[in-house]
Parts: sequence; C-alpha cells; structure tokens
Amino acid sequence: MTLSILSTLIIVIGLVLSLYRGWVRPSLAFLGVAFLFILLQIIQIEDLLLGLANKQIILIFLLIILTSGIQQNLGKGFFFSVFQKNLSAFQFRLRMMLTVSSLSSVLNNTPVVAFMIPFVKNWAESNNYSASKFLIPLSFATILGGMITLIGTSTNLVLNGLIIQSGLPSLLFSDFLYLGLIVAFFGIIYLTIFSEALLPNHTASKAKVLKDLHEYLVETRIRPDSPLIGKTIEEAGLRHLKELFLVELKRGDRVIPAVSSERLLQANDYLFFAGNTNAILNLINQKYGLELPEESHIQSNGFSSMTEAVIPSGSVLAGSTLKQLNFRDRFKASVISVYRKGEKVKENLGETQLKEGDLLLLLCAEDFEKLVSSKDLISLTKSGEIEGAFSFKKNLPSILGISVLLLGIFGAMDLFIAALIGIVFMLLFRVINLNQVREAIDLDLLTILVSALAIGVAIQKSGTSGFLVENLSLLLEGKSPLLGISILFIVTLGLTSLITNAAAVSIMFPIAYELGMQSGLPLTPFFVTIAFAASADFMTPIGYQTNLMVFGPGNYRFADYTKIGLPLTLIYGILVISFIHFYYF
Repeated sequence: MTLSILSTLIIVIGLVLSLYRGWVRPSLAFLGVAFLFILLQIIQIEDLLLGLANKQIILIFLLIILTSGIQQNLGKGFFFSVFQKNLSAFQFRLRMMLTVSSLSSVLNNTPVVAFMIPFVKNWAESNNYSASKFLIPLSFATILGGMITLIGTSTNLVLNGLIIQSGLPSLLFSDFLYLGLIVAFFGIIYLTIFSEALLPNHTASKAKVLKDLHEYLVETRIRPDSPLIGKTIEEAGLRHLKELFLVELKRGDRVIPAVSSERLLQANDYLFFAGNTNAILNLINQKYGLELPEESHIQSNGFSSMTEAVIPSGSVLAGSTLKQLNFRDRFKASVISVYRKGEKVKENLGETQLKEGDLLLLLCAEDFEKLVSSKDLISLTKSGEIEGAFSFKKNLPSILGISVLLLGIFGAMDLFIAALIGIVFMLLFRVINLNQVREAIDLDLLTILVSALAIGVAIQKSGTSGFLVENLSLLLEGKSPLLGISILFIVTLGLTSLITNAAAVSIMFPIAYELGMQSGLPLTPFFVTIAFAASADFMTPIGYQTNLMVFGPGNYRFADYTKIGLPLTLIYGILVISFIHFYYF
C-alpha cells in the first residue's frame, strides 16, 4: 500500500464519519476534502472545475427547475381529484404510492415528496387515521419510482455524469426501466400489504394520543391581570384540558415538573403545556389571561395563523439558531415550539440550534407561504386548505412540460434540450419567473455534486480503487460474477445507509469501474448495481433525503424505518442481484 493510497483511504473514511456524525455542513465537508486532494497533488484544480461543465450536473438543476414549475402549476387540485375522502386507508395508500412512484419516474422525487407531505398528513387526520401509516410509504414509493428511469433520481444522473466523464458510453434508459419496474411493483405490493401492521399508529388510544401525538411544549406566562391568579390548578380548569396537559410550572428560578392540582397560581408564573396544534391554538384563544413569550412582537407583526413546518435535509437553516437566522423577519413567522426525534425541545428556542428533520410549530403572517422555499423549510398546510380540481386549460403548461420530458426519456430528442424546452414553457405561461429559476439553483447541492465528482477522480487516480479491487479480486478469483455483484451491492448499501446516496455512488464508482475492468466483463452491470444499491436506503432516515423529510411529520423513531425497511431491503436486493445476473451475464 502506497502513501497516496493510505492517505486517500484515511481522508475518505474521515469524510464518511463527518457526514454521518454531522460535524460540519455536508457541502463544506465535500469541498474541503476535494481541496485536500488538490493540496496533496492527487488531483488537479481542473478535475474539480470539470464538474461545473458536466452536462449531467447541469441537467439535474434543469430538472429541478422544471419539476418546481410542474408542481406549482398542478397545484393541490390535481391530487384532490385523484384522492377522494371516501377512500379506505388501504385504497388511499395504494393509490398514493402508484401516483407518486409514477411521478417520481419522470420528476425529481424530492419536490414530489415535499408537495405530498402536507396533503397526505391532512387526508389522514381528516379521516381519523395516523399519518405515520402513510408517510414512510410515500417516501419509499418515490424512491422505488425514481429507479424506473435515468432521470428519476439525482443519484442516477450523478453516476451517469461520472461514466461520461470517464470517456465511457452513457447508461441507457433500458438499463433502469425493466429492473426499476420490477422493484417498484414488488416494493409497492409489500408496502401495501404490510404497512398497516409494521408501521406505528400514534392514535391507537387516548393514552397513545397524549404520549405520541405531534406534541409540542409551549411556554405561556400568566399576565398580571389574569383571572387565574390565586386559583389552584384544579380551580382554574387546567387539569383536564382536551388533548392538552400541563407539563410543568416555572416560578422565578424554580422549576416544578410535577404540578399538583392544589398548586396556587401567581402572576408571571410560566406554564408549560404539551398538546397538538389545535389544542394549543384553543388554549391561546381562550380567556385564561395567558400570553406567549414576546406576544407583543407577534401581534405587531400580524402573526395570526398557526401551522407546522419541517426542516428538510440540506436546508440552510440546519446548524443555525433562530436568532442567527433572524427567523421572524425572514419568514414572517414566530417559532413557538420544536419537536425533534420523539422529544420536545425544552431549551431556550432562540438559542436552540435547528437540525434536519425538526418539526416546527409556527405562528405565521398571511404572506408566510410566499417566503417559504421547499428546499429549506417545508410548510405543512392546515386542514381544509385542499380544494379545487384538475383543469386541462389551467394545467396545460404541466402537460406540455411532462410531454417533452417523455420525448427526452424515450430518445425522441436529447433530454437536456427537452428539459430546456419544458422550462421555456413554464416561463412563457408565467408559471415560474427568473427569480424562481435563480432560487432553484441550490449552491450547496452544486458544491456537493461537483466535489463528489472530483473525489471520485481522486479515488481512481490515487490507485485506491485499484488497490481495493485487486484484493477483492483475490477473494473472488474463480468465483461466479454473481458473488462480485453481491459484494458490490452490499458494500454500497452499507455506505448509503450512513451517508447520502449521491456521496455513496461517487465513492463506489471508481471501485465498480476497476472491478469491471479487471473481471473482463461488461461494465454496465457493475454500474447498475451501485446505482440501485445507492438508492436502497429503506432502513434509516438519514441516507435518503425523502426519508428524513417525513421523519418529523410522521413522528417516527429510527427503529420504525428498520422494522419496515429491512424486509423491503431484502426483497429489493434479491430482485436487483438476480435480475442483473440473469439479464447481463
């Protein structure tokens, strides 16, 4: 092992640990590692800059812009016409998964999930079901659907960019279509049958409601003129509130966690309540003489609408505090509570560092929705806001946009040109404007993709991929190609469970390339293996962005993903490895 190989292995392991532990922002971690490879003269600055001219990376952003326009033009009416309120849970789940998997095969799956989260959540609540029974299937179905085509997920496009950059012919749509349809079909059948039994139900009983409902800890203060002063907790009517209960009382520097029914209330006492959105809203509206901290600031800004929002993966809000973000002025909303991984955040909210997957309870001004970007903060709409129906005339831009995309997918025109034409349609029909186009260019994502390509080149140029494959080849000597494909799938799957799928496919590409070259077999099956393995993160919420996006709104625990995702991963893995073995060899 040379010094170059050793240093590359150490740097890549450090990158994986950093991404897994969240030590630094992912874009900075990728860019830092890329520059480190440049300083070590393993790659040149040109290798890094080459990613900026990569056609597949530019295509990713064109598709994101087009998807955003289609999503905005279709609106809620399209989904309202597909999902009626009289559906059973089984019917809704199946229809929802078939719809989103079909959409995610031609549209980027992240905005599809961002758009569908509030609809699924509202449908479930309005029909007295737990949203936790539907949101993981929503995420998994978009992942499965995204594997049907080359453009369904950015992972496939990143891999194709690496392949083209290496001077190899592009992957074909047939390399994804047949296998993608198979895994989507069997995956949706599995989720349809077993979701009800394997996913948690947070509304199974009254006790479960109080324990596992979307609970928030909200701080209120007793005003000096409050009618509660001098009364006990029982007399004040605060002991038996519906779907809301008093958690603790703070008086000066003293915190009383188990509040007795006979405790007398005093002016300026701080009462901490836990409950769901509607219960909290009712508490504030009733004349108890209670006020939220900084109520005067809220009133002066016209904050009158209560809603929920989730921080998605890659959000610029993650890692900063509300004060640092100037959240109130930026979004015209006040955060009154934060719900994180099954726990209510009790710290001073202004100083609390936000994290990906956090669910926020907000008091919002009327123009809040206009200021929210789905890549940084996903608003979960309130019940009763979904209305309207699909209209051919109104949705003509989306029909045209999807039509040219299909022409690109099936080879009637260059996909890059098709995406550009689709965006032109959106601009001409004024569905989107140039400001929205600029906002769609996520610099963090661009940094990660460009740096990931450079890191892949470093792994290859340093000889690291050759070293790993050489040792792997010794183990596989005389063995069936099936074993090599299986090991490649398992290693990529393990990596994508810890870090993002785009990062996993970038790290594994040079290894797959070397393994294919040394085997003397066609390279395509090795590339298809890592493509499908990198998108197979069904066991954790961290490896795939859509999984993290539904984590907070579904009130899930980490183990919920493993419970339903492990059998799906086994089914998926067997199907992928078997198909590749019989189709390509």
